[in-house]
Amino acid sequence: MKINWKLLITVTLLAFSVWALWPSLKFALMSDEKKEQSEKERDPVLGRTLKLGLDLKGGTYLLLETDTSHLNGAVKVKDAVSRAIEIIRNRIDQFGVTEPMIAKQGDKWIVIQLPGIKDPKVAKDLIGKTALLEFRIVNTSEEARQVLDLIYEKRITPVQYRENSSAYPDIKAVMPEGASVFESRSNMDYYVLDKALLTGAALANAKVEFGGEYGQMMVSIEFNRDGGKIFEYITERNIGKSLAIVLDGIVQSAPVIRTRISRGERASIEGNFNSEDAKVLAAVLRAGALPVPVRLIEERTVGPSLGDDSIKKGFMSSLIGIVLVFLFMFIYYRSSGLIADVALSLNLIILMAIMAYLKFTLTLPGVAGIALTLAMSVDANVLILERIREEIAVGKTAKMAVDAGYQKVFWTIFDANFTTLIAAVFLFQFGAGPIKGFAVTLSIGLIVSMFTAVTVTKLIYEFLFKKNLLLKIKI
Repeated sequence: MKINWKLLITVTLLAFSVWALWPSLKFALMSDEKKEQSEKERDPVLGRTLKLGLDLKGGTYLLLETDTSHLNGAVKVKDAVSRAIEIIRNRIDQFGVTEPMIAKQGDKWIVIQLPGIKDPKVAKDLIGKTALLEFRIVNTSEEARQVLDLIYEKRITPVQYRENSSAYPDIKAVMPEGASVFESRSNMDYYVLDKALLTGAALANAKVEFGGEYGQMMVSIEFNRDGGKIFEYITERNIGKSLAIVLDGIVQSAPVIRTRISRGERASIEGNFNSEDAKVLAAVLRAGALPVPVRLIEERTVGPSLGDDSIKKGFMSSLIGIVLVFLFMFIYYRSSGLIADVALSLNLIILMAIMAYLKFTLTLPGVAGIALTLAMSVDANVLILERIREEIAVGKTAKMAVDAGYQKVFWTIFDANFTTLIAAVFLFQFGAGPIKGFAVTLSIGLIVSMFTAVTVTKLIYEFLFKKNLLLKIKI
């Protein structure tokens, strides 16, 4: 490859790096007030800045457990959890959280990281709106009546019974098979309901409307194609029975089915909603009703002061380390050390630019990956320079020594970087969370390091030789 093509590629890559990092630099130079205002207004520049992880920016960590025990055989657990993740992501996006991390962990757990959320209650309130929507037939059998009589007699609530049913064997003994007891929105009426026939997973849309017998506010819901068919089947087979609309374990209304409701017609949720409640409910349902219940089992908060402190300490330690390395290379290898310093600087700039462009999130383990990358880049440059020094010692000219030095150490550098890259790929494939962050920065850094240590430094030497700016190498 001719030198002009190498130069063109390097300059193009450098221009791309400046373009990719400019939004991050612009945002970093803003005052705290402007940063906060920019986040509130969802400034487009935020979408191009380098993303910081929870450990650097501060925020909230939540671990949710999905309850898949109520799924019927037609819905796979894997699909239900994946849908729950997408629904939670939609809700958080509507809330305006920048760069949340939502991922599946194990078979039924969901990890949520919300950088910048200083009040964990806001996050929990947001996630806590489970909006698990179910349609159940009201059980009016003699056993159901006995269940309700016993619950009233013992002065317990349906929730208390469901959470500790073994403590009430007499109620459990008469509970109809496949049925559960629920309370109503008024907290006064209890219902025994059969197994859910349809869930919010079949929901296509929801909006606030006025209607009903007294023109009250209600939430109108519309099913998707399959959900409409099931709803039509349910209403056709249960005319004369009450169909309870259960939202988050509470019966919102239980209208009597007078006639078959065809798939093209809408259902509605009524229940003394005020304007704000109806809007929130419609928004949550539009974003998606969770196909399975979720339970918060772990919560951790990383304070913003810890995030700021981590950034400042990490930045200062990295800056001091880089300056010391640059000084060592310059003092020990003189002008050749300066060329190596240019390569190291480009390595860092290009690595950060790729991270920003591909929207990867930088975490503390990721910073460790960058440090390791720079160390390997220094090692590659030292190998090259030591080999050039040996070639000069046997009497070769500067240009011959440089050519021989790069030629003889190339495969050594390639082998070291390639084997480390293989390890990084395995870490990314089988690791989780912080391990993946480390693997990502290490992988990108190794590839960039190979380019800067071997190609860019050689290009600088060739340019200097061509312009007769370097006749003798001081090394």
